[in-house]
Amino acid sequence: MLIALIGFITGMLIGMTGTGGGVLLTPLLMVLTPYPAVKLIGTDIVNGAVTKLLGVWEHRRLGQVRWGLATILIIGTVPGTIGGIVLVSFLKSRLAEAELDHFLRLVLGVLLFCVSFLLPVARMRKVRPAMTWLNAPGIGARLRLAAVGALVGFLVALTSIGSGSLLMVFLLLLTSYPTAELVGTDILYGLVTMALAGSLHLRMGHFDRALFLHIVAGSLPGVVVGSRLTRVVSERYFGWLFAILYLVLGARLLAG
Repeated sequence: MLIALIGFITGMLIGMTGTGGGVLLTPLLMVLTPYPAVKLIGTDIVNGAVTKLLGVWEHRRLGQVRWGLATILIIGTVPGTIGGIVLVSFLKSRLAEAELDHFLRLVLGVLLFCVSFLLPVARMRKVRPAMTWLNAPGIGARLRLAAVGALVGFLVALTSIGSGSLLMVFLLLLTSYPTAELVGTDILYGLVTMALAGSLHLRMGHFDRALFLHIVAGSLPGVVVGSRLTRVVSERYFGWLFAILYLVLGARLLAG
């Protein structure tokens, strides 16, 4: 019941803001359950793919997806995600389970600290760029967007964090599109990234079916509710709340 409730809350945050999935769900499960970190990460990524599929459907229906921007980001995420999985496989072959668990918790904690400072600042910016990088002259700007997609894909495969939190930071800082459209675009990117990373984690045995079913039971209705709330509740009010949650969870993971 607790896992389903956590799934509902994080699913609602995904639908409403584009963040809240791995950046909250994985750390919370690490703190509240005895599952190994690598299995939590793999299971959460598979859940994220399922949840974001529903989120994309809702945001596409609302006309809140920038397909061109998503395409450039997705081009980058394929090599980045594969790179993250290769690193996990390498670490798994070199480290004992307890050492790998400690390493992943450490990386997750550091990322949470970074997100806790960057995301609220990006969301609350008063001045937005006059032009998104996608519309800038030359191919250089598009290559930089693809590089952003690759970096986030790498971190998603390694920790399950990034497809909503870190990518939204970059999108808010580098584009001038309405936030609701960035949320929809971010969820589409996250769907592709998590589907790829999730399939690779499944092949490596990083998945628990019972845990997955409990999470999905809460996250699917949550993302529907959250997607519909984007036109009612402004997501800017969640910046500082998220920052506090990320900071607390990051500190808890780093403290062991």
